[in-house]
Amino acid sequence: KSFLMDARRLAGVGNIYACEALFGANVHPAKPAGKISLPRWEILLSSLRGILETSIESGGTTLRDFYNSDGAPGYYALKLSVYGKEGQPCPNCGKAIARLIHSGRSTFFCKSCQKK
Repeated sequence: KSFLMDARRLAGVGNIYACEALFGANVHPAKPAGKISLPRWEILLSSLRGILETSIESGGTTLRDFYNSDGAPGYYALKLSVYGKEGQPCPNCGKAIARLIHSGRSTFFCKSCQKK
C-alpha cells in the first residue's frame, strides 16, 4: 500500500484509492511491492485505473469536506467496497472487513480475499 501511495512512483493515489485497488486485485495491503508477481501487478494497475476513472466520473470521493470545482460533492464514496467499512460484510465473500493501521493510516481490507 505504501508503494501505491508514494507520489514519487504514482501520482494521485491516496489512502482510499489504494485500499480499494488492493481489494480489487486481491492483494494484501502489507505485502511488499517487490513480492507481487508481474501478472498480479498488471491486475492491480488495471484495478487502480478503473477505480480512478470511476471516481472521476462520479465527481471524486466526498467523505467530509471535499467538493468539486462546481461546489458539488463527489459520489464515489457510495461505490466504495472496503474503505471505511470495518466490520461490514465483504462484497465478495461476506466475511467482515478488517482494519489495520499501515504507514500511520487506517487500512481496510478483507482477510479472506486479500491473504498475506
